[in-house]
Amino acid sequence: MTLKELESKYNHTYPKIFKELWNDKMLDWMDGRTTPFASDENWAKTIYPNIKENPPLFLHTGGFDFELLTPEGMFDFKFDELWDIEKHKFIPFAKTDEGNIYAFYKNIKTKGECSVVLIWNDMNETEVLAKNFEDFIFRRMLYAVYDVDKDELSGDYGKDNFEEYRVDILNDLKTVTPYLKEEYITILTEIYKRDVHESLISYSLLDSKELGEIIQNHLQFEQLDLVFEHEID
Repeated sequence: MTLKELESKYNHTYPKIFKELWNDKMLDWMDGRTTPFASDENWAKTIYPNIKENPPLFLHTGGFDFELLTPEGMFDFKFDELWDIEKHKFIPFAKTDEGNIYAFYKNIKTKGECSVVLIWNDMNETEVLAKNFEDFIFRRMLYAVYDVDKDELSGDYGKDNFEEYRVDILNDLKTVTPYLKEEYITILTEIYKRDVHESLISYSLLDSKELGEIIQNHLQFEQLDLVFEHEID
């Protein structure tokens, strides 16, 4: 599967940053593997150790239920029959365990680049998350250290192990640094190195007030956080 094939199917030109990440294998969570796993193999045992220290995009910062679609998954994506895809032009690239979909949204563009939206699987709602893919990366990486659920963290790292998680998200930051604007990297680097604040149920490196201020100062545009219906009337 090539990027040109995806662009042809969706009649869409991916942004420069997406193309760079694609060409550098930064959107590949399978380490180049395309064959099925044998009975004694799985992703966590066979693939993850090879990509953990130099991770592709969002490996640790996307969220505990986040997964980039494979190229085949993007190409063969089956749109829900209730979605009004004649009106709403979605180009999926990631999903959650619950079936929510992250996609480019061709209907809203800023300087020629598509916005990024989250399409909720269990309700007729789509939320605009960013004006472009670079801003989406920055926003996701901010949320990676805001209100990190202890139960979700312990599932991957064991009890009270935020520092191991910090090592992994710093690796994510290291590998994404060549692709993001300097101001975003500067902000993320400072935040990721802070002392952690612990509550009864979560960890955070920034609070809701600061998170809101960063979004307002760096990511704001007219349709940010707009919610709209996407199903056929």
